[in-house]
Amino acid sequence: MGRGRVIPVKGIMGDLIRRELNKLDALPPWGRRQGDEWDHLSDFIYRVKTLEGLRRQARARAHAEGLDVQSFLAYTVRRWYNHHTHQQVLDIICAHPSVRRESNARHPTIDFYLRDLPFDLKLSRFPRAYPYDLDYALAYPADLANWQYRNQSQQRRYHIGNRLFVVFHDRANPADTWRLRRDFPRLESIIHNFLDAPHLVGADFVDKGGERRRPWAGVIFCVI
Repeated sequence: MGRGRVIPVKGIMGDLIRRELNKLDALPPWGRRQGDEWDHLSDFIYRVKTLEGLRRQARARAHAEGLDVQSFLAYTVRRWYNHHTHQQVLDIICAHPSVRRESNARHPTIDFYLRDLPFDLKLSRFPRAYPYDLDYALAYPADLANWQYRNQSQQRRYHIGNRLFVVFHDRANPADTWRLRRDFPRLESIIHNFLDAPHLVGADFVDKGGERRRPWAGVIFCVI
């Protein structure tokens, strides 16, 4: 396939979400380990488009469930930001001519098909627990991909199939890495370059059930 051109993601809803994402001045800490219980209580993040609307619903849910308001609000804002930046990046990917979106938006393990191979999209910061530095990961992306599979959450986000990892890191200000998830012009360029000539690596790991898995993985670095 020849080199394709990524079509910029546009539209009223996309523009609204991007404006709302840019209103966030600071990303609050999780405050607790992410888990199924609070994920379930904050599942309204998928429907709420505005930051102020999100904060209202989070406060109301915290009061109704007898939760600490500030802790639940921080957790919810973080989930909302991660979800909607993920969706914007997925839209960028699916605009590429070599990609087809999964028709079931609720599919638990597939977000899109790259040249007919099914993939899940995973966005994350460069993991602090990874035993090597960023330069090593850039040189050996297969090692980082395998580490990501082996050290992922064991709850409902657990995934053993093909995966495209987008890894973020701000070298000068690591605490500001979260901002790169909404740097959409930069992401459109990086993702465009990768999808024009995708380089996939073979992962190899044992899943939590003891079965050996060998999915395909792609690693895209968004590093400044």
